[in-house]
Amino acid sequence: MAVRFFYRMGLLQDQDREALRQEFSAMTGRVRIVFFTQVLGCETCGITGQILDEIAPLGEKIELVKMNYAIDRDAVQKYAIRRIPAIAIVRVEEFQNEAGDTETRERDYGIRFYGVPSGYEFIALIGAILDVSSGDSQLAPATRALLSELHEPTHLQVFTTPT
Repeated sequence: MAVRFFYRMGLLQDQDREALRQEFSAMTGRVRIVFFTQVLGCETCGITGQILDEIAPLGEKIELVKMNYAIDRDAVQKYAIRRIPAIAIVRVEEFQNEAGDTETRERDYGIRFYGVPSGYEFIALIGAILDVSSGDSQLAPATRALLSELHEPTHLQVFTTPT
């Protein structure tokens, strides 16, 4: 009987892990990364999951939640997920309810990543985690002024392809 062993090699190097730990140590708010995946019919879900599995433990204020795109339909609708793999990044805030108990709620800024966050998208993913944690986009005042003139919801998509 042949026994096969599979070793899943880490994608991040030790120096990259340490740099991310350093970046994440400055996080002020908690962040939930909601990952939508499925086993069948998603060629890039595995590698996307591996990236997130390596990132999440590097920050004390990062929580990774995995959802099955085919089964967790309420979550798919809640986060308006259209395809997989998908990543929603939301801020988790604590507040006191009327009874004086501490509760948590999500603040969803609508940040979504579709596909594998590799290359420049990896840097954008890390930046999004940090921005959501702080609750501040760090946009320049002139940019904020221009955006304040928008009076209808705006859907912005950035498409990339691996080269």
